[in-house]
Amino acid sequence: MKKYLALSSIVLISLVAIIIELKKPDSATSSLSYPESDEIREGRSPTTGSQRVVQESAQDEASTISVNRILATTSLADTQVPAKLNIDRQGHLIVDSNSKAILDYFLSLSGEIPEQQIRSLLQQWASGTAGETAARELTTLHDSYQHYLRAFSSGDFAATNDSNIRDQLQRRQRLRDDILGADHASSFFADEDRYDQYSLQRHDILASELSDQEKELALTTLRQTQPEHLARQYQQQHQLRTLQKSEQALIESGGDETDLFALHQEQFGDAAALRLQQLSRQRNNWKRKVDDYQQQRQKIQMSGLSDQDQQQQLEQLRSTLFNEAEQQRISALERIQSSP
Repeated sequence: MKKYLALSSIVLISLVAIIIELKKPDSATSSLSYPESDEIREGRSPTTGSQRVVQESAQDEASTISVNRILATTSLADTQVPAKLNIDRQGHLIVDSNSKAILDYFLSLSGEIPEQQIRSLLQQWASGTAGETAARELTTLHDSYQHYLRAFSSGDFAATNDSNIRDQLQRRQRLRDDILGADHASSFFADEDRYDQYSLQRHDILASELSDQEKELALTTLRQTQPEHLARQYQQQHQLRTLQKSEQALIESGGDETDLFALHQEQFGDAAALRLQQLSRQRNNWKRKVDDYQQQRQKIQMSGLSDQDQQQQLEQLRSTLFNEAEQQRISALERIQSSP
């Protein structure tokens, strides 16, 4: 189960971003300088600045369209990258919480499409929106972040009681500093670090001897003292926790899909309720297809056929039940399930 810890946090972030759009500061603009072109060195007529801008703009647009077409075949269809990359005047990436939000967005596809394809999509998107230099630096950051996520999910960083929560956070911080470097880790996880402090304060309030009414007032005050975008995020998380309890109570009382839609509509509005309904149906449909596939796969594996014949039948089964994108997704899921 540890393998799913890092991925599940990423998926939750993606879901929160889908439900309520988080507005981020506009990215810094950059003034890029270009070296002397081959055209000038070779005596050919150089490409004018306006021509270069048009060419680069067309390339960026084509790159964005290509990425969007691929994302349209995944669970991220009809969503947008939740932030913009910040770059300096030389086109270098400024590592910050925006960088993390973008990486988390693309990494929410883990288990759905191959990791190398996710990395390629990320680089293609970044190149089209922030330039080649920032794209290279973002993919390098992606590799380090993936290393961190694997180390975190395979390590013992869970607090077992109230007394070692702070010790657990310190050990996690050392892991971040070791893999990403102290400066990058501080910038990259800035919002998450603030949330950790918020969580500790929230824990202290809940563990106090205050009355329920006093605790609720203290928690509301705590959320309001956070930076605006974080206060909004914490409020959303509070709504999600409340929503999960309300959904469970509704289901236990015999509520159906219509009742759940009404609940979501009341909490988040029409657009978000429709999106949540669509996601729920997609997940349920996918689960049914996977269950059907696994049952038929088990029959094939127990049929006594040769390995070659079994492989042929499994390939035929996958092509019958799944489209091309879904076949990549089920293959990735099988790799995760079969790995030690």
